[in-house]
Amino acid sequence: MDEKFLDINLASAEELATLKGVGLLRAKAIVETRTCLGGFTSVDDLNLVAGVGGNVIQQNRHALVCSVPGPSSDAQPPFVGSSRKRDGRKPQGEKKGSTPVPNRRKGEHGSSSKSSTPPQERRSSRASSRSSKKAGQDEDDDVGSPIMSSLETPADSKICIWDANNERIDNVMGMQDSEYADNCDSLSLLCDAADQCSRDLSAPGSDSHRTMSGSEDASDAWSDDIEDTPSAEEISGKMRKLNSGEKLFELSHFWLIPWIIAVISSCITYIIINRDGGDSVAEKSSEDHKEPVIKQLSPDIKVPDGLDAWLATFKKWTHSERIAAVDDLIDICELPQVRHMMEIIEPQFQRDFISLLPKELSLYVLSFLEPKDLLVAAQVCKSWQTLTEDNLLWREKCQEAGIEYSRDFPGGRRKTASSASSHWKVAFMRQHNIELNWRSRPIRPPKVLKGHDDHVITCLQFSGNRIVSGSDDNTLKVWSAVTGKCLRTLVGHTGGVWSSQMANNIIVSGSTDRTLKVWNADTGQCIHTLYGHTSTVRCMSLNGNKVVSGSRDATLRMWDISSGHCLHVLVGHVAAVRCVQYNGKLVVSGAYDYMVKVWNPEREECIHTLQGHTNRVYSLQFDGIHVVSGSLDTSIRVWDVESGQCRHTLVGHQSLTSGMELKNNTLVSGNADSTVKVWDIITGNCLQTLSGPHKHQSAVTCLQFNKNFVITSSDDGTVKLWDVRTGEFIRDLVALESGGSGGVVWRIKASNVKLVCAVGSRNGTEETKLFVLDFDAEVK
Repeated sequence: MDEKFLDINLASAEELATLKGVGLLRAKAIVETRTCLGGFTSVDDLNLVAGVGGNVIQQNRHALVCSVPGPSSDAQPPFVGSSRKRDGRKPQGEKKGSTPVPNRRKGEHGSSSKSSTPPQERRSSRASSRSSKKAGQDEDDDVGSPIMSSLETPADSKICIWDANNERIDNVMGMQDSEYADNCDSLSLLCDAADQCSRDLSAPGSDSHRTMSGSEDASDAWSDDIEDTPSAEEISGKMRKLNSGEKLFELSHFWLIPWIIAVISSCITYIIINRDGGDSVAEKSSEDHKEPVIKQLSPDIKVPDGLDAWLATFKKWTHSERIAAVDDLIDICELPQVRHMMEIIEPQFQRDFISLLPKELSLYVLSFLEPKDLLVAAQVCKSWQTLTEDNLLWREKCQEAGIEYSRDFPGGRRKTASSASSHWKVAFMRQHNIELNWRSRPIRPPKVLKGHDDHVITCLQFSGNRIVSGSDDNTLKVWSAVTGKCLRTLVGHTGGVWSSQMANNIIVSGSTDRTLKVWNADTGQCIHTLYGHTSTVRCMSLNGNKVVSGSRDATLRMWDISSGHCLHVLVGHVAAVRCVQYNGKLVVSGAYDYMVKVWNPEREECIHTLQGHTNRVYSLQFDGIHVVSGSLDTSIRVWDVESGQCRHTLVGHQSLTSGMELKNNTLVSGNADSTVKVWDIITGNCLQTLSGPHKHQSAVTCLQFNKNFVITSSDDGTVKLWDVRTGEFIRDLVALESGGSGGVVWRIKASNVKLVCAVGSRNGTEETKLFVLDFDAEVK
C-alpha cells in the first residue's frame, strides 16, 4: 500500500481510525459495512456507513483510494451471512458477524415458557430435518449453486447481476430499452432462483421452514428485511415480465428492485447456512467479527472444573451446532442465569447514536430537550458536552423563554469570549439563576436609602440604575441603585409632590402647588416650570417629549417638555381627574365623575365617554386596543377603544381597585379587600386569585408583575412574591417588624434583577426609607 494513500477495501479498523473525524467506533463500522457489501466500489461509498458523512469523506479524500474488486465466482454476495440492510446498518438484535436466527424459543411452543420436550428429542428432530434437507440437495444444486457464485451487488447505488458464466450484465437500474432482450436469459435465471427460494423455504421438512413458520415472534433481523416485501412468487412474476419484453420502467414498483435482490440473497443465505457447506462460512464470519466480552464475575461465583474443555469443544462445533447448543443451554437455565446472560449481552447492543449521527441531526434531536435536561446530557461525555454547548441551540431556548441577550450585563460586568462557548447559554443560565434568587435562595441584605425624614413617599420611579422618589416634603431625590447613595435632591416645588414620570435623564413632577416641573436628572437642574392648572396636579403620563397631566381642576393638559409650552387643554370631566394614560396618539382619563373618556389630543376632541361605573374611577390601563378601568364600585371594566363598547365587567373584588397592570392581554389587579386577581381580558375570566393563608392582611397598595411573578405590597408592611401561572404564594420578600401596627409599604418598583420598596408609617412606628433588594446573578 502506498504510504500516502489508504485503501478503504484493504485497510484495517486501526488504520481507518487514524483518519480525521473517524475514530475507532466508525472505523469498525466501515469494516463491518465493507464485509457485508463485499467491498466498496468508490470512496463515496463510505456514505453508506452509519456515522460517516460527507464532511468526513471530504476531509480525507486526498488520502483515500479504493481498489475495485472484479467479478469472481467465489465473490461473497451481499447479505450472505447477514441480514443487513442496504445502508449497512444491522437490524435490531443482530450480533456482529453472525447470521440472524429467528427466536424459536417462543415460536415453537407458542409461549415464552420453557419447552417440555427434552433436549435430546429436539436435537434428533433437528438432525432429521437436516437429513431431509440434505437428501434434496442434489436437485437444488443445479439452480442454487450457480446463483450463489454469480450474484453480486456492488456497494454503490447501482444493481448489477452476474450470469452463470461469470459475465457481468449491465446495470439493471440504468438499462436502455434495447438491452432488455439481451439480458432476458439472466433475468430468467434470477426468477428461477426466486422460485427455488420459495420452494426451499416452504418445504415442510426444511430447517428454513421449521425456523420461520414455527415462530410468530421471529427475530427482528429477519422481519425487518421481508415484512413488507413481496413473496418470491410475486418477485418471480414481476421479473418474468421482463422476459416478455416489457420495459422495466413501466413496473409500478420499480423501486423495489434493490429489495428484491436483497430478499433473494437472504433466502439463499438461509438455505445454505442450514446445509453442511454453509456452516463454515457463517462460522468464519462470526469469528472475524467476534469481540471479547468482559466478564465481571462476583467473588462468590466459582469457576467449574472442566470449563476450558467444555469451551474448547464448543469452539470446534459449526455455527448451526453452536446455535442448537445455545438453544438447549437456555432451555435448562433458570431465571437468574438467563438474567445474567441478558446483563452481559444487552450492553453489546447499546450505541451512542447521538455521537454517531451527523451534527445537524444530533442538534435537532437535542432541541426537543428541556434546558435542564440539556445540562444533564452535557455531563454524559465530551462529545455530548460539545453538542449541548451549541450557540444556536441555546439561542432557540432563550427565544422560547423570552430571554434577550446583552453583552453588557447590569452592574458593568462584561462577558469575555473565553467565559463560555455559547453566550446564549450564558444568558440563559444567568436568567435561570436570577429566577432562583427570586424564588428560593437566601435574600441578600437590602440597601437602605434614607432622606425624606418622616414624610410620606408619594411617588416612585425606577429605571436602569437610577431611582427617583417624590415626597410630601416638596422635594424629589435621585438615588443610585448600585451604591444606595443619594445623588442629588431636586428642590423647587412649594407644595408636596404627588406625581412623577421619568424617561432617560428627564424627570417630570406634579405638585400641590399646581405646577409641573421638568428636571435634568444628571445635574439636578430645573429645565422648565409648567403653569396652567388651577389645582393639584394628581396624575401624568409621559410619552416621548410630550406629557399629559390630570388635575383636580377636572382638566387635562398636554405639554411639550422640550419647549415648556402647553400644547392642548382637554375639557370635559366635571370632577377631579384621578388617572391618565397616553400612548402617543390617544389620551384616556378617569375621574371622580364616574366617567372614562377617550380623547384625540391634537383636535382637543373627546372621542368616547365610557359610562358604566357607579362610583369614582381610581385606576386605568391602556394598551392601544383595550381600556381597563378600576373603580370604587368594586368592578373592573374592559372597553374597546375603537367602538367605546364595554366588552367585559370583571366582578370578584369587594372594594376599591387601587392598582392595576396590563401586559399581553393579562391584567393583574390589587384591591383594598387585601386580594390580588389575575384576569384574561379577552375572555373576561379570572385566572387566579392570590389569596389563601399567606394573603395580605390589609389593603394592597401597589403591584408589579412579569411572565414569572407577581409582586405585591400592602398596608400590612409586607411585600409578597407569587407565581403568576399557578397563583401560589412563594415567599415574603419584605416583612417590616412594625407591620400590622403602623408599618406600611407605600410603593414598589421592580426590574428583572432589583426591587425598590418605599416604606414608612402613618403613626411614627416606622422610619421613612427605601429598600433596594438585589437578585442579580454573578456571570461566571
